[in-house]
Amino acid sequence: MKNKTKKKIAFFDIDGTIFRSSLVIELSHALVDAGIFPMAARQQIAKEYLAWLDRRGTYEAYINKVVKIYVKYIAGKKFKAVDNVAKRVIAFQKDRTYRYTRDLIKRLKKQGYILAAVSGSPSYIVKEYAQTIGFDVFFGTELEVLNGIFTGKVKNLDSALNKAKIVKNLAKAFSADLKQSLAVGDTESDIVMLELVGMPIAFNPNLELAKMAKKKAWTVIAERKDVIYELRDIRLI
Repeated sequence: MKNKTKKKIAFFDIDGTIFRSSLVIELSHALVDAGIFPMAARQQIAKEYLAWLDRRGTYEAYINKVVKIYVKYIAGKKFKAVDNVAKRVIAFQKDRTYRYTRDLIKRLKKQGYILAAVSGSPSYIVKEYAQTIGFDVFFGTELEVLNGIFTGKVKNLDSALNKAKIVKNLAKAFSADLKQSLAVGDTESDIVMLELVGMPIAFNPNLELAKMAKKKAWTVIAERKDVIYELRDIRLI
């Protein structure tokens, strides 16, 4: 009897890895434009953005703060109205991807990989984005909705621990071989995901991920303007 070939999964972070921005950031701004979030939300986001832009804070801290601001203002809002805004965001932003990961996704799909998107952005916009670009399964932060209204409660904060659980659970569900599977991420929250697969890729990594990639000898890819580099000697200053 021939051995049945095990399936392979490609795990992708979305924000800053496929999408050249962050779904939750773009959604928050769009909700302000739609009058669903107050201008205060944009002002608070701008403060954190400037701290990161001026290198007084990390990108990870910036995103985490944006998520907190989003969760604060989503309470009491109608799901249908927010979801309609999310759909408009995806329709407008869906093609703003990195060339490297965009082409990698196409190649892996042809090779029969199961494509899995794992993101800390809200699950409803992750679903919309992931389905639009051809992913098979997707995971995001689940926000509680009762009677069509957001309560402001987070059901499953997408922590690094959960990313590891997602990888393990999917491998079990699909009888996949993690040694033949691949993962792509851009920050330290993706490390637990990258550690579990045979082909980890640190894409445009922040400092903490770059340190780990150097230590573990992971593949490091950088995309700047219209050039893609594979970095073989990372110099950390």
